[in-house]
Amino acid sequence: MLITDGIHLIEQVKGSHCFLVTDPEPFIVDTGLPGQEKAIINFLKQTGIKPQDLRGILLTHYDVDHVGSAAALQELTGVELYAHELEIPYISGQAIRPGLKRWLPLLVRPLHGKLTYPLKVIPLQDRDNFCEWEIIHTPGHTPGHIALYRNGVGIVGDLFQGGNIRLAPAFFTWDKHKLMESVQKLIQYPLRWILPGHGPATAASARWLDHFKIK
Repeated sequence: MLITDGIHLIEQVKGSHCFLVTDPEPFIVDTGLPGQEKAIINFLKQTGIKPQDLRGILLTHYDVDHVGSAAALQELTGVELYAHELEIPYISGQAIRPGLKRWLPLLVRPLHGKLTYPLKVIPLQDRDNFCEWEIIHTPGHTPGHIALYRNGVGIVGDLFQGGNIRLAPAFFTWDKHKLMESVQKLIQYPLRWILPGHGPATAASARWLDHFKIK
């Protein structure tokens, strides 16, 4: 489904939203739960994009519903994975996810399969540029959570949930204070659309965002 500005939602993917960005170069943002790699590759083929022609796969953060199929896609396509440097130890299996999140890969395994770890993830930092998209470090939900921004569109992972714009549940939040700092950081950008990891793409009107602003 085309959302805006050459950004497609791959609707068949289970877990978090998986986006195909085609402008100016094709890349994927997030990969859903384990076992979603075939749905993603089939969508690419339907869109006329060869999987090996992807510029990369960007992971907004380490949660299993966002990185579940990253290793399989890397193995099938040879495409590079990218994430903030603070997330890489968790994505690569070198560090244990804190709190409840350490158990989520085990809970999803019976239905979706085992979480596998990629061999290589290239680090990103705040203000990096990727295919004309700005990488914005937005810690809070996780330490190295990122959002992407270009031309009024924010792909925000779990910083926001869509619809009635709201924050992710507190019990899944690593640091509430840093989360609110990240919200303030993002809403300084001139936003037209917010594309979250969960919930619908949402017009970034003041109606939703003003109550997050510090008066």
